[in-house]
Amino acid sequence: MKKERILAGLLLAALAVLAVRAAVGWPVSQEAVPVVLDVSQPFYPVYFGSRENGLLAPEFHQGTGTVEEVLAHLLAGPSLEQLISVIPAETVLLGYRQSGETLYVSFSHHLVTNHPGGSTGEILTVYSIVNSLTDLDGIEQVQILVENQVIDTLAGHLNLQRALRKDHTALGSSVL
Repeated sequence: MKKERILAGLLLAALAVLAVRAAVGWPVSQEAVPVVLDVSQPFYPVYFGSRENGLLAPEFHQGTGTVEEVLAHLLAGPSLEQLISVIPAETVLLGYRQSGETLYVSFSHHLVTNHPGGSTGEILTVYSIVNSLTDLDGIEQVQILVENQVIDTLAGHLNLQRALRKDHTALGSSVL
């Protein structure tokens, strides 16, 4: 029930932003990818960087979503033009495992070596992964690993020595 409320809130927020854009007349890209979601069926968000405000924004996908699907979408990047991938180029998923409500996800060294750096960039990368995966049932926190090892940080700003929970501030809100 909690997940459904969160997803419904995200969808309503996205629709509200689109309505405001249409009413105010902000420029809308001519090459926008049409998105069709059947809201009577399950859907799940995958978070990417927003070109407009430097925060995370959801791209919705139809279905219940599995760890494999969410990670594949994160690594492939967004379909929508107004969103940008925040996972560094050449990053590969090495594997994952779940223990209780914690998901351990291991990426190739490219997650660190190809990361552009900066505190905002690091926050967007980390919480793109964490927020997308914690929206799945049974996952409350995510431990990011590199080459199957716990790391201190990606770019010197966030402590990755422990599992992280969803953080709404990367979405521009403290409450969703």
